[in-house]
Amino acid sequence: MDPAILVHYHIFKNAGTSVDAALRRHFGNRWAAFEGAHAHDVKSSSELRAFLDANPHVRAVSSHLARPPLPTRGSVPIVFLRHPLLRARSVYEFTRRDAAQPFREATSGSFADYLRWALSGAQGGVVVRDYQVIHLSSASFCAEGILAANATETQLREAIALLDRWPVIGVVERYEQSLRLMERAYADLFPGLVLRAEHLNRAAEPTDEAALGRELGEDLLRQFQSRNRLDYGLYEYALQRLAVLSRQHGL
Repeated sequence: MDPAILVHYHIFKNAGTSVDAALRRHFGNRWAAFEGAHAHDVKSSSELRAFLDANPHVRAVSSHLARPPLPTRGSVPIVFLRHPLLRARSVYEFTRRDAAQPFREATSGSFADYLRWALSGAQGGVVVRDYQVIHLSSASFCAEGILAANATETQLREAIALLDRWPVIGVVERYEQSLRLMERAYADLFPGLVLRAEHLNRAAEPTDEAALGRELGEDLLRQFQSRNRLDYGLYEYALQRLAVLSRQHGL
């Protein structure tokens, strides 16, 4: 039997730093990060399996770059979805602050300027173009690399089917509820599991779609919504799935 291992699929700017802190606090040196040579070095399930085989003490692992399916029979997932526009604003704010981020020059102007750049088809703009669907589907393995990836309806169906099989789901806007669900769902696999809710690496940024819409104007907002139609669909699914699973676990 493979040991129980909790795999956090860390989608950029989806509360992952806070989730990692909660995992580190509970698992201590049994938690590990698994990344690649650079920010776009997407890793397959078999590569994550090789890492876990080489580190048999690990019981929780977090990765921006690992992609489903789960690497072992004993592994279980954590992933958080986020409202696409709120996530895009967070990407913009974080990239402005962090000099190590690629494509930082695109954030030298306003948020509206950044979205115009991203929606124009610029490679680095993939991070706010249906990126959550890309992350959770075969679109991540685009032959030209993830910067050239585009999601389709087929990949949206892939992502939904994946999440429908998983026993938990997280939504950033329902963060504490999501953590309580994960604690309950995985209590038998990880006795005494406690995922402390704290908010790290979060800027003072708008949390209201309507306010952001007014900032962007109708035309740009409509363009963003159209170009992220699949992510909006995945987000609505995530909210519904979280509600169903929470009821099942008495939350």
